[in-house]
Amino acid sequence: MLPRHLNNVPDNKKAKAPYNFVELPNDIIKLEPDSLPQQNTYYPQSGNRYTGKIECTLTTESPLYIRCGFTKEEFECGAESKDLLDFFYTQPEIKNLKPVIPGSSLRGMLRTLVEIITFSKIDRVSDKQRLFFRAVAANPSKDSLGQAYKKYVEPRIIQAGYLKKDSQGWYIQPAISHNGSTFAWVRETDLNLAELKKFDDANYCPQYIDVSYTKVNIDLPGTHQKKGMLVTSGNMKQENQRQASPRRNHCLIFECLVFEANPESAKLRIDNIALEHYRNSLTDFQQQTPFDKDWGILQEKRPVFYYLPEGSNTVGFFGQSPNFRIPYSPQGNGQATTVVDFIPEDLKNALVIDLADAIFGWIKDENIPTDLRQRGSRVFISDANYISAENDIWYTGNSNDTIIPKILSEPKPTCFQHYLVQPAETKADKSQLKHYASQPIDKTIIRGHKLYWHKGSNPDIEHPDGDNATGTQITKIKPIKAGVSFTFKIHLENLSDIELGAILWILKIAANPKYCLSLGMGKPLGMGAVKIEHELLLNTRDNRYSQLFNESKWLTGEENQSDTISKSEACIEAFEKYITDNIHPDDHPEGENAIKLDEIPRIQMLLLMLQCDNQLSADDTRYMTIEPNEYKDRPVLPTPFQVMGVPEQDKRRFGNINGNVPKPKKRDAVKISPKFLEGQILDAKVLNIKGVEVTYELPDGVKKTIKEHKKANFLEEGQTIKVKITALKDDGSIKYVKYHD
Repeated sequence: MLPRHLNNVPDNKKAKAPYNFVELPNDIIKLEPDSLPQQNTYYPQSGNRYTGKIECTLTTESPLYIRCGFTKEEFECGAESKDLLDFFYTQPEIKNLKPVIPGSSLRGMLRTLVEIITFSKIDRVSDKQRLFFRAVAANPSKDSLGQAYKKYVEPRIIQAGYLKKDSQGWYIQPAISHNGSTFAWVRETDLNLAELKKFDDANYCPQYIDVSYTKVNIDLPGTHQKKGMLVTSGNMKQENQRQASPRRNHCLIFECLVFEANPESAKLRIDNIALEHYRNSLTDFQQQTPFDKDWGILQEKRPVFYYLPEGSNTVGFFGQSPNFRIPYSPQGNGQATTVVDFIPEDLKNALVIDLADAIFGWIKDENIPTDLRQRGSRVFISDANYISAENDIWYTGNSNDTIIPKILSEPKPTCFQHYLVQPAETKADKSQLKHYASQPIDKTIIRGHKLYWHKGSNPDIEHPDGDNATGTQITKIKPIKAGVSFTFKIHLENLSDIELGAILWILKIAANPKYCLSLGMGKPLGMGAVKIEHELLLNTRDNRYSQLFNESKWLTGEENQSDTISKSEACIEAFEKYITDNIHPDDHPEGENAIKLDEIPRIQMLLLMLQCDNQLSADDTRYMTIEPNEYKDRPVLPTPFQVMGVPEQDKRRFGNINGNVPKPKKRDAVKISPKFLEGQILDAKVLNIKGVEVTYELPDGVKKTIKEHKKANFLEEGQTIKVKITALKDDGSIKYVKYHD
């Protein structure tokens, strides 16, 4: 079993964030490539293969913004994307009247959800960002990160030397040792060097100064017999140059005499991979004077500090000062880890084909066997074109006006207490937390798929300074408001009942008033909530090509949809059965095996994240602050169950911790009344209209009150209309309906 995130973070150790995670599965559901249909052949429905289209109507439930692309002229003049204001469009002459949602955005949204619900692999994660410690001063007695850092960087085990390079690459020539140390600390107040820049100087930067010294005196070279180099480090003032520097000591490196006596025996090679990771992760500070923008501190004859493992002659940990920045290196060799290292191998194996691959196709790396390197998609998603708006299209009410949204920074995966699983034994205690120097997979893994909480139809998205906001990070956007509708099509070819069922399951959720999907920019602010209504139209190609006309119209092959609703339900049922029958045993709920998809704990996490009818408070879904520093005690981000206040619903299996875990039992499938079906069309009477809320009287006298954003203004009390069932209760009775044209 993979490590599980603890199910109860104490209140005083609980973090807040606008995001949370759907945990990783214990294993993925694999497909045999030979089971996929040939790409140049039509398969009839009799073989459980379906071709057709899904007509969709998307309605925004909160402000939405998808930035337009560059025009040719903008690209050629070197414009930046943050300077592009317009919402996406395809026709410049009507861009303010007909905004467009690109099909690629819809496809990305749909694929992400398909990957989650089909227990597919999580391989689209970059391994380029190498992770390095940020908190070098953490107290090892109170902070697990400090413990890991001091394992490699502590005064008694750090040595100093000089960087050299030969035909084999970079190496370190150790400095001579005085009383067991190759360097000494020197107080700034004890130095009287004219060229020395003080820590609090306005133009301070690190320096390397040749000096000579006695036991108590530091002076210019040649004044005393002993020679060395004075090394000054960063002043720790970061961006606030007005504050006083907390640093008081400089470092003195003794002259390197061992090199002259026996250069061969003293060379300490720098691990080439650690060297590459260092260069690929240079900070702004490490690229500024006196360092090199491409090589950092790696310059001939420059002093360097390093840690040498016992019995080794290869250096993996090195830096500019004794408290140097080191990589998270679970293997202890100086090779920096990445987020990808914390994804189990079986969950990222590119050779494995899963349901998401089967539906959307794939292009894999060149080192993959030729027959598995690529395959075309069997779903094709059109752009979504504007059709209507409740009041106005634009968030500001004017197509020419823009807003400055709150500033959103890039994700910080080094915030390990949020992004890594913290098992129950940590108790969310700062001294016990797992981090990127912990053993991957065995001790911790990534939390899973990152999603954002919904924040209602009118979230607070604007910068508090409004149009007066300044800075390099601000941008202007032109979002559309809630209540704007678009239409698009999903074309599908030769999908199995299981594959079609996966897509329909998501669209069924998207039509449910309880849930919203997320699209576009600004999700941490609550932007991009959308609902989707759909209608499946299956196509029988053999009928389509049997004749040209259907009376006075073209024969499309879509004329007979009499059993489409029942086929749709059958596909969803087949999909749910396939998933519950094939997931890893530890992905089932504790004490029983799931029958329905929404009984699986990680799917319940997904549904909690998609919930939009019961939003959390703004304070529960905000970013924590730097001033005051709410991160300093490393609070842990709870599971979606705990955040939503339903910890009792967390039925994940945690392994045989107490030796008394009940054996799972197989339950009979829930019997669903055949009286109603999702997608079924019924007659309904309009009893009452209050704003956008419409109360319908359904057959058997059942009354349902539904929000009809688009149609409430056109309905009249007493009118008889058609409604479509969008969701059923477990007993088969009607849960939700929607007006049907």
